[in-house]
Amino acid sequence: MTADVRPRASPRACVPSFGTGDLRREQHCLPAACWLGISGWLATRVAAAIDQLAAEGYLLTRRGCRPRVAPGLIGIPLKTDRTGSQAIAPSAIIRIAEEPAAWPAGRACLADAATFPYELWASCLRDAARRMPRGELSDDRPSLQNALCEHLAEFRGVRAEPGKIVLVPTAQAGLSLIANALLARGERAWIEEPGYPGIRAALAGAGAVIVPVTVDDQGLTVPEGDAPRLIFATPSHHYPTGRLMPVGRRHALLAAAARHGAVVVEDDYDGEFHYDGAPVPSLQGLDDGGRVVYVGTFAKATTPDIWVGYLVVPPGLREALDAVRRGWGLIVPPHVQEALGLFLKRGLYRAHVRRMRRLFRARRDGLAAALAARGADVFAVERSPGGLQLMVMLRHGGDDVALAADASSYGISVTPLWRCFAGPPAHRGLLIGLAALGGASDPDRAIETLCALA
Repeated sequence: MTADVRPRASPRACVPSFGTGDLRREQHCLPAACWLGISGWLATRVAAAIDQLAAEGYLLTRRGCRPRVAPGLIGIPLKTDRTGSQAIAPSAIIRIAEEPAAWPAGRACLADAATFPYELWASCLRDAARRMPRGELSDDRPSLQNALCEHLAEFRGVRAEPGKIVLVPTAQAGLSLIANALLARGERAWIEEPGYPGIRAALAGAGAVIVPVTVDDQGLTVPEGDAPRLIFATPSHHYPTGRLMPVGRRHALLAAAARHGAVVVEDDYDGEFHYDGAPVPSLQGLDDGGRVVYVGTFAKATTPDIWVGYLVVPPGLREALDAVRRGWGLIVPPHVQEALGLFLKRGLYRAHVRRMRRLFRARRDGLAAALAARGADVFAVERSPGGLQLMVMLRHGGDDVALAADASSYGISVTPLWRCFAGPPAHRGLLIGLAALGGASDPDRAIETLCALA
């Protein structure tokens, strides 16, 4: 018997060469059924691609005819340079809202999520899901309106009825809602200088003419000038200085609003966190002319996860606000409203705020003492009577934006004071958040680093 010494075909010989040569030379290496399967698969994929291009408007197809490129597409470049001169520029709202990279340990305006009683909140959510009436088409749940009305009357001196409370997803959404519902494009609005940047963003989106008004030791001054349509103020706790507006200045502000036919928007910024004495009652409680819209939020006292805000509005403004709110879809989920109503009725919100007030006061005092001991030569600390942030001024001037950027590179998030000015900043300094300091891995080291950078 003679051994078969014919060379075996290499595996590559059975792979068709799609790049060169005649494909028919290789077909004998595969069974005919395989080639039928491959041909069918390719045909299916090509047909699917053509159908997709036709659905998107790139091709025109008709039975019995070859696909054709749709009219109007010939000559259009397939790739657009998005970095060229025609790239879309950011709007004024985006520029106002920009801030350095944030690390929660020092970021201003945030609550301390680690201290929130999530188990109790989860219990309220479960109970709300079981008890919630079915089929009601109400933007504002009466259970939360009633509970919030009682709470605001007792703790903030707000004179309200449940039907005057408008619920919104965030306080910032409420500010934007007010600006767009009550302002025509080109109308004037007074804002505090320095003040909360979110108010400027809301007014820029509404096309308003922003008029910065100087803030002194008693809060917003009352200038003599062109009549505004809206006046934005934080009388119970000015942002960022933390100053309180005394009752004489409050009456002067209400008189100016009546004289100009303006509406005052009271942003109760951190109003529940007053550490030196009892919280100051709201400006809205002094209003007898129906000219104050009160803005509040649950986010500062609970957790950033609960961003629900609310407005207390005079009766004559409710219809305009509701129309814009529905058009924008600014509706708070009903089960969250029901859960917040239970959280208030059961006294859980009040107890949590009381605990946080003690905790934040201790953090404010500790942070102020540490900055005074380690950075007295570069920082002047303004000890605010309340709020969730501490303002420190740069004694010798300097670039607070560059300092905040340098601090961010070391994992420390602080806000430069320039962000609070609509015009050229009159002062240079930093805002350091109190609420989330408990989440810092090493707050003392962060303070040392910040002082060294300054």
